[in-house]
Amino acid sequence: MNIDMTATIRRLTMTFLILLLLISMIAAYVQISDQVFFNGPALSNGPYAQIKCPPYDAPVRGTIYDRNGVKLAWSVPDPNATCGYRRVYADPSLSPLIGYFSYKYGTAGIEATYNDQLAGIQHGETFPDVVSKLLHRPRYGEDLYLTIDEKLQQYANQVFDAQFPNGPVFTGGVCEAAGSQAAGSLIVENPNTGEILAMVSHPYYDPNQIDSPGYFQQLQSDPGLPLLNRGAQGLYDPGSTFKTVTLMAALNEGTVSLNQQFDKNTAVYYQAPEAHAVNWIDYLNGVWPNLQFPITLKDAYAYSDNSLFAREAVNLGADKWLSYVRAFGIQTPAPGMPNVQSIPFDAPQSQSTAFNAVSNGSSSPFNTDLLEDEGFGQGQLLITPLTMEEVVSTVAANGVTYEPHIGWKIVPHGQSVNNTLPQAPVQYGQPIRPETAQSVRAAMWAVASYGTGAAGLAPYNGHTLATSGVYEGGKTGTAQSDQPNPDTWWISLAPDDQAPGAPSGAKYAITLMKEHSGEGACQVYVADTVYQYALQNNIGY
Repeated sequence: MNIDMTATIRRLTMTFLILLLLISMIAAYVQISDQVFFNGPALSNGPYAQIKCPPYDAPVRGTIYDRNGVKLAWSVPDPNATCGYRRVYADPSLSPLIGYFSYKYGTAGIEATYNDQLAGIQHGETFPDVVSKLLHRPRYGEDLYLTIDEKLQQYANQVFDAQFPNGPVFTGGVCEAAGSQAAGSLIVENPNTGEILAMVSHPYYDPNQIDSPGYFQQLQSDPGLPLLNRGAQGLYDPGSTFKTVTLMAALNEGTVSLNQQFDKNTAVYYQAPEAHAVNWIDYLNGVWPNLQFPITLKDAYAYSDNSLFAREAVNLGADKWLSYVRAFGIQTPAPGMPNVQSIPFDAPQSQSTAFNAVSNGSSSPFNTDLLEDEGFGQGQLLITPLTMEEVVSTVAANGVTYEPHIGWKIVPHGQSVNNTLPQAPVQYGQPIRPETAQSVRAAMWAVASYGTGAAGLAPYNGHTLATSGVYEGGKTGTAQSDQPNPDTWWISLAPDDQAPGAPSGAKYAITLMKEHSGEGACQVYVADTVYQYALQNNIGY
């Protein structure tokens, strides 16, 4: 009797132990996986939840810093906020780039690109993760350090709406009024690494207000498109800045030299066989009354001669010219042409395109008319400022194109940023030889010293652009559109080693674009003041 009772008690004990172990395993699975059964619906963040919040023991979202450790975005407990946490953003001028994080509206910008790292999302739970969940230890997403320098970002944002000079300019156009708050963008890059040091986009918004009643809907309906990062997502006619691509291709292929001379008839008038005429309208309208012929190709770039660059594009031929266009990730969507992806960028971007794939319901061939027009920057080109930044950075970096990037370091919470190496520069390609890049820099210095960028005096020291001390070379662009005022471009690099007395090696490249704001020459001193600040403070080095 005692033996039977002992056996019965032992069997019951084992049964209860097995049941207890099974229940514990199920409870642990539910707690860790947030599911009742394998591949079942989520509990706390699924259809059973009134508010889509993460599990209560989910990691706190990581902090975003600038390259110097300045906090740009972080999470704070807030009992009045959705899910108990509120995201805080320090600099609204970065909102088109950094984006927002919201339990209501999701993520955008860098917050979306690096969501897995910031949210601490593991692709397969590790043993420490399981232990931390079971013991209810606080967990954190990884911290993200950007290549952005916040001091430079704030300065560039401050001077973006400045206007130098304010009034008539040498090329005959008129700048918009100072402080007119034109839409547009300004990008500052280290061309030797691809690190984006500042990215301004106007207008912008306040990401701290994303969850405020009606604010997100207001942003979505705003005709000014404040949610758009114009630097990487805006598509525009590049105007004469695209002559830089034609110049690079022609010099690299050897179809022309920088000092080749052209008589007046050749420089002012051009018409390819079975194509329309392209004349140098600025000259014919008296913009350059004292110009002496013959002029060189460098002069044609400095004075922005449309006719000669239409000629050089046709001399290259469509296939060869388009191959250089594709080298910068610009799509050429014609039947039989190779597909190309944008140059990689770790934030949302739009792809630049060379022409329309379809026109009036049928395939659109790339004919000689388009080749002429696009050789000097018109036609059907739709180009982002980021693409033009990649073009000018290639010139600055001796022909090498580096992938632009915003992410600098990803650091686990609680670890020292000094123990993490920054992202290594990634070389995308080398579309031109170093000697070609040097010749293009010489042409860019001609623009600054006597061409379309040589107007007016620097507001901070009374010098011309050529004598401001920055040694800034570049190319203006005045993109004609159906608006009363054209879009304004200035692509540039500094120091330009082709300027007399300049130090060797460009440290920065700037692309500045404003919508409907006058002549390209209007913006050269906006860039020059940013260069002054970056050089004086050794930003990014």
